[in-house]
Amino acid sequence: MPVRKRTRLTDSPEFERAYREGKAFRGKLFAVHKFPNDLGNSRLGLSVSKKVGNAVKRNAVRRRLKEAFHAVLPRLSGASDFVVSARPSAAEASFVELQEEMIKALGKLGSLNEGRKTESQR
Repeated sequence: MPVRKRTRLTDSPEFERAYREGKAFRGKLFAVHKFPNDLGNSRLGLSVSKKVGNAVKRNAVRRRLKEAFHAVLPRLSGASDFVVSARPSAAEASFVELQEEMIKALGKLGSLNEGRKTESQR
């Protein structure tokens, strides 16, 4: 199975569990909810509402958030489900801003191994 497919969170009950029982980080560009899983790998679920913009803007935000998450995926410790809910300000943010906030969010949630760096941090 491709890596990206295994890292997707798609079922509504899994989103709800992360929202209800998980730890949360609320930033200016998005909120991240984390809930541990026993699958052996971390998964990402995205929620980008119409408040963010039209379909073109929402899809662009989704692509950039996915890429920001996958850039830090090798640094994640443990297996968890992450649900990222984009705020309207995410539509105007650059990829670098999204990536920096993703690193900050995952660090605050205690999910990053600090020893390994991503390509963009070298």
